[in-house]
Order: sequence, then structure tokens, then C-alpha cells
Amino acid sequence: MSDAPAFRSWVPTIEVRSPQPHAALVVLTGEHDGHSADEVQQTFDQALAVCDHLIVDLSTAEFIDSTIVGVLLQTKVNAVELDRKFNVVLGTAPAVERILEVTGVVRLLNVVPTVERALAA
Repeated sequence: MSDAPAFRSWVPTIEVRSPQPHAALVVLTGEHDGHSADEVQQTFDQALAVCDHLIVDLSTAEFIDSTIVGVLLQTKVNAVELDRKFNVVLGTAPAVERILEVTGVVRLLNVVPTVERALAA
């Protein structure tokens, strides 16, 4: 038995990747809510400052709340103002897809099923 703590999938993580030149992929994993919202917004803002295309991958997110939905919407507005592409990748936990559907923002966020589709857009 290991002394290392067990990995808990609900722990929120933010990972930034560069899948191709001038594109940033931000992967949100675990549960994101008001506690991680400022860090998520800062990460998105930093990515938009240096890239032409921001892709937010929610496929490994298990939960987001309305605060994160607001961050996604604000980031979409920021991307439009900066003339940047913005996509959200789903294929995630039903709870994440449900909040995006219930709030009516799916059509506003340029949702795509995969990162590859976002890159091809």
C-alpha cells in the first residue's frame, strides 16, 4: 500500500497546451466552480493575449457551475473583441453538458465534439 494520497478526480486542474502554432488548448479537469473561476479566467485571458485560437477542452471536467459558465461567456466576448477564434470541446460528464444546455449557452460557445474538429475550424 502506498503512502501517496489517492488521486481524486474532482480536484480541479488547468492544463495549457499548444497543439499547433498560434493555438492554445486549455484543458479543465475535475470540478470547477467559484473557487477556481479567477484562475480559469486568468488562464483564458493569458491564452487569448498570445494566440489566435483558444480551445477550451471540457471533456475531462466532471462538474462546472454557473460561475464557470460566466467565465466561458466572458471569454467568448473577449475572443470576439480581439478577433480570435474560440471553441469549447464537450464529450464530457453529463452534469457539464446539462448546465450548458439548461443555461442555453451551447449555441453561443462554438461547441465542437473534439479538439481535432476545433483545430480544423
